[in-house]
This record gives sequence, C-alpha cells and structure tokens, in this order.
Amino acid sequence: MPAFKARAISLKTKPFAEADKMVTLFSLEHGKIRVLAKSARRVPSSLGGKVETLSYGEYLIIKGRSIDIVSQCEVLETFDSVRCNPATLMIGLYFLKLIDAGTSEGQNNPELFDLLLKGLTALKQGKDPRTVELRFEKAFMRREGIFRDGVEPKYCLSEHLGVDLTKW
Repeated sequence: MPAFKARAISLKTKPFAEADKMVTLFSLEHGKIRVLAKSARRVPSSLGGKVETLSYGEYLIIKGRSIDIVSQCEVLETFDSVRCNPATLMIGLYFLKLIDAGTSEGQNNPELFDLLLKGLTALKQGKDPRTVELRFEKAFMRREGIFRDGVEPKYCLSEHLGVDLTKW
C-alpha cells in the first residue's frame, strides 16, 4: 500500500467504530482529507491526543481501499494557549469551521493553509482576538473570491454572539 506524508491541521474528529476516530485534516500538500486514526480512542493509544482538533503535525498516511489511515504523527504545534482561553478557542474553532465549510476534499489550497496557520499562530501569540478574526475573515473572502473592495464583512462571530473579547 502506498503511503504519503502530509503537514496538516486537524479540523475535527468524531468517533468511528468502537475505538477509532475519523479525522478531517487540512493539509498543505493535499487540501482537506479524511483519515481514520485506528485505536485513537483507546487509553494507551499513541495517536489519541495527536489527532485532536487544532493539532498541527506531520502525518504519515497509508492509502486504503476506501479510506486512508493515519499510521504515525509528529506533533509540531498543539496551540495550547488558544485552547486555554475561551475567547481565542471560540475564534480558533470558528476558523476551522470556515475552512471545513469552504473547501472540498482533495482541493489543494496552500494559500488557505498558510492563512489558517497564521491566524492560529496570531491567536497563540496573544494578539487581539477580534482584530485577528476580522483580518482572517477578510483574507479568507479574498482567497475564495467573494470579497469586494469597500465592503467590510458584516458577520463577525464575536459580535454575532454578543461577546466582549476584551473581558476574557
């Protein structure tokens, strides 16, 4: 079975079968891909925490007949500081949701991958979450071809939810 490496950010996971996880990755080389992390829900699993949402790593993936399987993973960044702050976590998950909804499987988009990584890194560095969010939305819309000059994004997650990010 052929194998390939992918530098990717985990967009989401969900339970699969008894002890496995279905993981949606957004990779630099291959775009959005769905892979199976076998035994990732078992306690002594070597993959369990490495494939969790927001994890950025180097994945070794084996091509399967119907679904690809994660064989190994080297974590490059966990974005723990983003996970620990409710305001940055909310925005980080929003970024992942936008990428997941705005891309198709197998659609290679290195510019979008770089945007996601830069957005999460800015949140990790403690930059103003609202500013990072607005810049991300605008850059995302430009890359997807739906941005018009002079028209600011009307939807901002923090405003929509009525959250004052300065109080977090």
